[in-house]
Amino acid sequence: MDKFLTIKTASQGEYKERKSSFLAFAYPVSDAEQVKDLVANLKKEYYDARHHCYAWRIGVENQAQYRTFDDREPAHSAGDMIFSAIESNNLTNILIVVVRYFGGIKLGASNLAKAYKTSAQEAINNAEIIEKTIEAQIRFSFDYSLMAKVNKFLKDNNLNKENYTFVSGNEILLTFPQDFYNNYLAQLQAIYGINLL
Repeated sequence: MDKFLTIKTASQGEYKERKSSFLAFAYPVSDAEQVKDLVANLKKEYYDARHHCYAWRIGVENQAQYRTFDDREPAHSAGDMIFSAIESNNLTNILIVVVRYFGGIKLGASNLAKAYKTSAQEAINNAEIIEKTIEAQIRFSFDYSLMAKVNKFLKDNNLNKENYTFVSGNEILLTFPQDFYNNYLAQLQAIYGINLL
């Protein structure tokens, strides 16, 4: 599996049930620190809401990580339902937060679960779903005397400025489709004096 589905940009959805409002916010994310910041920002912005429930998934297959959070709602009634919407759309690298404003009427377990899943699905429906290639990275340093060999490696593999960043004068971070990892690693290891970091 060298590709995955995610959303292109942030999107929103909304669902109302018996005077309770469920505002859903979906974001493309790449790490848990980003998730933490986005959740904190929503809690600050919607400070008067009773619940800020969420689910996220990052990565694919064996490397996939995910988390759900019910924020004082009955266990498995919120975060798991949001995650269910993520799973049923086969998405990853996504965070969905549902902010609930309580309307004064208890919904019951099944209606509550439905409200969280439906609002999350609305945010997904309003997003542009895109396919992305799974990427890998190699970081290496080299002596300046090897610059010609490094440039030849980059040119021979059609690697351009979208694929590499000079972290410092003689240190490069390569980003490329995962399928090429073993090939690029072997080529770099064959250049005497390259230090893989």
